[in-house]
Amino acid sequence: MTQIRTSSGFACEIDPVVLDDMEALDLAVRIDREDALAYPPFLEKIMGAENKAALYNHLREPDGRVPIAKVGAEISEILDQLGGKK
Repeated sequence: MTQIRTSSGFACEIDPVVLDDMEALDLAVRIDREDALAYPPFLEKIMGAENKAALYNHLREPDGRVPIAKVGAEISEILDQLGGKK
């Protein structure tokens, strides 16, 4: 397991082996092509439902929204920290 801590203060543990998954890669390609609809299933795939919910709560604005741009920035940091660790 890899301990993740983003610059916004979000912390979780993720097993880097989750990146060795063709379905996760398919979703990552969609995200790279700016398909915001791929964020939720990608996060679920690499983080699990509990960590995804924790991330959303961490990023939630006072009005209840979870900004897509903030989620994207967190995904980038998380992937950078997982980079190549299997």
